[in-house]
Amino acid sequence: MSEFAPSVVHEPARETEVIRDVDVCVIGGGPAGVAAAMAASRAGMGVLLLEREGFLGGTLTTVSLGSICGLYAVSDEAVTPIVGGVCSELIERLKHLGGIGEQPKRWLETASLPYDLFLMKIALDGLVASSKVEVFYHSSLVGAHTKGSMVDAVFIETKQGRLAIRAKVFIDCSGDADLVYHAKVPYELSVGDLQFPTTMVRFGGVDTDTLNALSRADLHEHLEQAVEDGFDLPRTSGGVFAERPGLAHLNITKVAIDGMPPNPFDVSQISRAETRGRQQVQTYLQAFQRYVPGFQSAYIMDTGAVIGIRESRRVLGSYVLTEADVLGEARFKDAICCCAWPMEDHAAGRATKWIWLKPGTYFQIPFRSLTVPGYDNLMVAGRCASATHAAQASIRVTAQCFAMGQAVGEAAAIAVSNHLGVHQIPIETLQKRLKAAGAILEM
Repeated sequence: MSEFAPSVVHEPARETEVIRDVDVCVIGGGPAGVAAAMAASRAGMGVLLLEREGFLGGTLTTVSLGSICGLYAVSDEAVTPIVGGVCSELIERLKHLGGIGEQPKRWLETASLPYDLFLMKIALDGLVASSKVEVFYHSSLVGAHTKGSMVDAVFIETKQGRLAIRAKVFIDCSGDADLVYHAKVPYELSVGDLQFPTTMVRFGGVDTDTLNALSRADLHEHLEQAVEDGFDLPRTSGGVFAERPGLAHLNITKVAIDGMPPNPFDVSQISRAETRGRQQVQTYLQAFQRYVPGFQSAYIMDTGAVIGIRESRRVLGSYVLTEADVLGEARFKDAICCCAWPMEDHAAGRATKWIWLKPGTYFQIPFRSLTVPGYDNLMVAGRCASATHAAQASIRVTAQCFAMGQAVGEAAAIAVSNHLGVHQIPIETLQKRLKAAGAILEM
């Protein structure tokens, strides 16, 4: 081949079959996408949910997150639920299946709710089926067709080849703002300042009675000793808890490429990160076996199917939520949910940076952070919502993703039923419907 050969390949033009034409198309089957699809379908919409994996849950299941964060406002006196609706339904279904505890686990200045990984998949299957949502698995979004202020269609790659989906309203719950990207909607990507990702792992063979008596400070002390003795551990504190007798879940690795957070959209970097994460897991196993009580006979049971990405693209929405909003306990006339999770920044160094709200307080997330200027039938929900780098570190967690998703699902149904653009939806109507469905907009 000539050294002057072009560095691109020209693909032939083609026509793509429209396999579905629905009221609402949701991209991504994580917490936000599940809640959005359920809310829209229950309101009478024809809904198609697109998911790239073969199961629902997003970070909950593909990454093996381990516990539901963001459910509570926490003070010394009380742990108060601040997210309801679809998220509460999921928790009740998991309790029925035996896949979640009755009481939250308190740690540092917050609390979360551990769950069983497989039963989470089963519970989500049941919720979506009961809401009559159609799901396409193994469907990766690869493009979008726009007409003026409207997204006309999206393109997916499947084992059938490339297919097109048309809808009246599209909701981007991909986590990575994939539809936003393909529709050429403005977004931010803080390359170089992204939060570091984590490879989640579960250890078997653990003395979980001993683990339950181990404080976070004790764990930190043991792992600092391992570092002093030569173990290369990028974190010496993290979430380590018993999932079941003998089984421990660990959120403890921190994966860097050449000392920096990998760019999740650079295929070479993210591929190296996946390998690096598994290597770290092996190192942590050796350190835990040697230094942490209860782990002498531990072994690696499994890791998440993919590395856990905390931050990627963030849409530039109609309102950009800020650090001042988070710490100032902001209230909004178009509020659609509450959040009390701290700004949790997995930045450089072995420690995680926590910036806490005042005990027992919360802020609100506005609907405008889920809409996009100039687009009448596009909304977002989840960790790609419109927020600064600092604010996103608070709102990206599971419970708030469920709450944001439920809000845009209800909003999509209002828009379609009344032939409105998403910016024209009466906020009072949306808030009334959310409250009727069990959502919590204020304490």
